[in-house]
Amino acid sequence: MAELTFITENGMFHSAARCTFPDGVEWYGFKPMAHRTPAGAGQVDRSDRSALLKHYVSFDVADAVLRAAVKKVAAAYAPKTYVLSMCDCVSFTAEIAREVGLKVPLVNFTPYGFNEVLAFWNTYKSKA
Repeated sequence: MAELTFITENGMFHSAARCTFPDGVEWYGFKPMAHRTPAGAGQVDRSDRSALLKHYVSFDVADAVLRAAVKKVAAAYAPKTYVLSMCDCVSFTAEIAREVGLKVPLVNFTPYGFNEVLAFWNTYKSKA
């Protein structure tokens, strides 16, 4: 069983997913190529966000389901344009949540709000 953790970060509002598999940890996020740009070319970010973690909510997910979900979402987002509040870090993580079968609202605006709704609508493993 893998663990899927959605995080919010200190500083700039950001949402990312930490995937903990039996063989290691992988990070997935979506951000603009130009730092702090609200619209423009986007990129899937695989960098470790551990040092920036502020809040999180974790869920148990079958390994194969989680691997397939992050692969599908990362491929779909790789060519996308980043547009704040439309196609951004929160929509990216929300899509991963949908792909693994979590209940997710249609509209998500803030990373913290997204985590709170996930925790309220789904059975979570841990939360902070």
